[in-house]
Amino acid sequence: MAGFEVDIFKKCVEVDLHNYSIMTALIAAREKIKEAYEHGFRYIRLIHGAANIGSKNERRTIKYSLRTVLKNGEFDKWIDKNGSTFRDESLILEIRKNSAPLNREWNEMPLEDY
Repeated sequence: MAGFEVDIFKKCVEVDLHNYSIMTALIAAREKIKEAYEHGFRYIRLIHGAANIGSKNERRTIKYSLRTVLKNGEFDKWIDKNGSTFRDESLILEIRKNSAPLNREWNEMPLEDY
């Protein structure tokens, strides 16, 4: 299920992080956010699944880990937090404007962990 889809007309990338460990999901998310910025895209949707963020094991989910990394500012050089949307199953992040986008191939996603 893990993979990504590029919509050149909407300038949006959709990344499915299912079947990844938390560490692999964070690496894949960071790489695709950076690539979306480099390509001059406007949005990236990170699909993490709708794990209950209020559960006692919340810190062991991709959802919680992505939100923590986002809150800590680790994606700030590529995204605008003010234009980002949090959903139960995904994050939609607004990518900062890139005045010199690249025109090259996208990198492949990591192999699934599960």
